[in-house]
Amino acid sequence: MPQNGYWIECIPVSAGKNDNGVNLYEAMICSIPEAKATADTPDNAIQELRNKLAALRHEYCIKGKTLPEHDSPIRPPRHTVSHQGWISVYIKMNDCCQSIAE
Repeated sequence: MPQNGYWIECIPVSAGKNDNGVNLYEAMICSIPEAKATADTPDNAIQELRNKLAALRHEYCIKGKTLPEHDSPIRPPRHTVSHQGWISVYIKMNDCCQSIAE
């Protein structure tokens, strides 16, 4: 199995409801500190992060930089296991300057 992707960790970040009456969720990639997104649902947070990661990947390619080492697709990181309601999603990365495929 190719190792060409990252685990997205998504956790609820609001203890209850925020001022707008909406729960908030944060999606992040632990190995890429600038890869974080917050939204009103886990799906939206993950999609926003996927969009941000695609743009970040493109920016890195243009600058000749490489993203941090890919995560293993076999086992998700266990940084957020203690959070109730957390989920992990593995996303595969395409070649440089192309979009992300799930």
